Amino acid sequence: MAYTSPKKILSTVLAFALNQAVPAGAADDLYPLISYKCDTNADILVITNSLLRGDAGANFRYSAEDGSYSPWDMVEIARKTDSTRIIKSSKITNSCKLSRGVYTTVLEPQIFSEDLDGQCGATISGAVTIVYNESELLERTAFEDHCQGDAPIITRITVFGKTGEYKIKRIAKYEFY
Repeated sequence: MAYTSPKKILSTVLAFALNQAVPAGAADDLYPLISYKCDTNADILVITNSLLRGDAGANFRYSAEDGSYSPWDMVEIARKTDSTRIIKSSKITNSCKLSRGVYTTVLEPQIFSEDLDGQCGATISGAVTIVYNESELLERTAFEDHCQGDAPIITRITVFGKTGEYKIKRIAKYEFY
């Protein structure tokens, strides 16, 4: 059997996992995108969680310089004849100096199952931790808590340099997918 990348089979698994019928033409492949932007002029730090669809996702060039990351690039996958597994994950750390101080952001994958052939296996999301001047401002928070069900999904986290406060935007899972 030919191997298909977890990025390529994500949309099919998600459709089954969400127990939703996929309208004709809507079965585009889905590619997770985590974006990081430190805007010192606006005095804000913005982290977004979104999906790229179809060819736009397949052709997208993730770049640390642009602050765009795929959680799939943060995992190491081992393929054996009878299974495909995530065997290792990594984290990405960025620093942002805003008016009140330095905010360190740690981005990492949210792995639902290390077995890519099992339930939720081809599904991955991201998580973020934000540290302000060496104190945890936001403990590790997954953008998506579960691969199934209808829990809201975090699409944006904004840190305001002037006040040191943050806001989290969540939307319904059906709106995200």
